[in-house]
Amino acid sequence: MDVNGLEANPTYGEIEEIQDEIDKRFKNFKKFDIISDLPFYCLFDKKKPINKHSPLGISSQLTEKLQEESVILEANLPNSILVRAYENRTDLMRAVIMGPPKTPYYHVLFFFDILFPSNYPTCPPKLFCQSQGLDLNHPSLQPDGKLFLRLLETGECWDPNQSNLLQVLVAIQRLALNFKPYFTELEKREYNRNAIIFTSEAIVRTLERPPRDFEDFVAGHFRQRAHAILMNYKEHMDESKGVTQLFIKLLRALEGTGAYCKHHLSQEILEKVSMDERSTNYGIFSRVFTKAKNLADSLA
Repeated sequence: MDVNGLEANPTYGEIEEIQDEIDKRFKNFKKFDIISDLPFYCLFDKKKPINKHSPLGISSQLTEKLQEESVILEANLPNSILVRAYENRTDLMRAVIMGPPKTPYYHVLFFFDILFPSNYPTCPPKLFCQSQGLDLNHPSLQPDGKLFLRLLETGECWDPNQSNLLQVLVAIQRLALNFKPYFTELEKREYNRNAIIFTSEAIVRTLERPPRDFEDFVAGHFRQRAHAILMNYKEHMDESKGVTQLFIKLLRALEGTGAYCKHHLSQEILEKVSMDERSTNYGIFSRVFTKAKNLADSLA
């Protein structure tokens, strides 16, 4: 199954990606699966009391409800949302949501750790966004992982008889990540630029430390989208040193997936990086020379 919605053997510019183990594992990655390994560490992963009814203290009623949730997810997840459940911790799940098209979050992966409380579905599930500690420039996603969504508010839109996790995940993608503020054209461009810069840093960190159970998906996803991600970043680049350095950092991280990215290194960018490096080296030399001179003067 092609979970990313792109054609097989995509060609970016004149660069055709080579099919290998990364691509094979990516294409075989299921939208929904139950993992038998120990669960991931997350904000909600706390020890639960053991009783005679369940080794994890999860009631049979909650277990039955979560089995229903799994059936719904497996049958109805869109290609842009993937979920992993855990055999030995049925109250925990992990989901990844792709940023929707025509937004500055397109191509970005948003990971959520999910906890079903003991009184689910009377109360909604709790979600924690793996924001990598970054401010993603989004009003619904906080650097500490908190997610603001009306559907997750008890007494607001959550209906214990009708609501489910699938609705929550789709709502995050269609509503929260599709946020469109009422800006002027200039303000909109600035907002998009900042969002792209912040999420590019998140892409780098995700590639450096992909969330457990999604390693194959992360590598394949960003490998196939490397060209589009870099083109989008270049469109919003300015002359500042930090923005150029982040572009190089992003490019190197994407190259780590096996994507060919060298054609994105224009002479102008290389010259800018070289100039920045010379400036940095000169600054270091100047500081060392000044300290040495001050030390010599104090000993004179």
